[in-house]
Amino acid sequence: MLTSQNPTTKNAGCHWDKSYPTPSTTDPHTQFQNLVGIVSVRAELTQTNENSGGGNKCEALHAEVAEALQRATLACTENGVTSTGLIEFFCGLYLQFTQEFQTHFDGDVGALVERIFPKHRFGDKGLVTEKVLENAATGEDSSFGYLVVLSDSLLRLLWTATRLADAVGRKTSLKDVIAAIPLDDEWAGELQQNGVSTRHRVRDFRDVLSVVFFATLHAHGSWSKKMEFDVDERIRPPFAASLETPSGGFAAMKTATMKLNGMLVAEVSWPDRPEVVVPVELRSKNTLEFEFDGPEFGSMEVTIRGTSQQLP
Repeated sequence: MLTSQNPTTKNAGCHWDKSYPTPSTTDPHTQFQNLVGIVSVRAELTQTNENSGGGNKCEALHAEVAEALQRATLACTENGVTSTGLIEFFCGLYLQFTQEFQTHFDGDVGALVERIFPKHRFGDKGLVTEKVLENAATGEDSSFGYLVVLSDSLLRLLWTATRLADAVGRKTSLKDVIAAIPLDDEWAGELQQNGVSTRHRVRDFRDVLSVVFFATLHAHGSWSKKMEFDVDERIRPPFAASLETPSGGFAAMKTATMKLNGMLVAEVSWPDRPEVVVPVELRSKNTLEFEFDGPEFGSMEVTIRGTSQQLP
């Protein structure tokens, strides 16, 4: 479990075992409890890759980003840092993605980590406490728990990065976190104050945050023709649906139609009408149904977005 900057007595461990529905609340603490859900207080140091360092599992974050957050919160505990904020998480990312990190950022990040976390460890050893490492050699109980306190700023960053990733149907990766940083002057400013900046100009992805649903479909017989999605309450109407064929380097669909909640709303055909954008009305829960005719490698992209949205 986790808490805000005004914690009560709560423990956090190394197993991320919960399923995470798309939160409808705008409260950042409730959002992130749904997003991450650190729900176990045990960690077992074993030889298997799955369980090494506690066997993290998180449905929303990519496994390596989840481990970076775990590194940061654990390092905060071991270094007497009361709250895990943006800079502490940034240091956790560096400990997780050392080589890749250096291609994205300028500045002496290693020196920053030494200053923020004098006590830190790379590799699997950075995912468990020193006590676990001591007990591993003797076979003693390797369970542990520690307090996790995440700042409001970090909660907003993680949620924004996850919205970017969700817009293209994937888990939150390092690149999603990097893409989220320029969306708030506070985040970029805090890094600059600590001598770090992005090495390359990062595109403003605010338009991606307005995406409600995105999918690439193929004419192959095994491809699903029915999909469901919920609407994030922060993405507001009016809504528009876009169908476009083909997708990337694949072939075009001959014809394709889309029903939304049982009503036919859009149709494309190649080469006469390869793209269409139509206004649509959405419910809190929605169902899409597709019919298409095309070669085996026929493809199309479907995007539904709102025209007004707010950062968390």
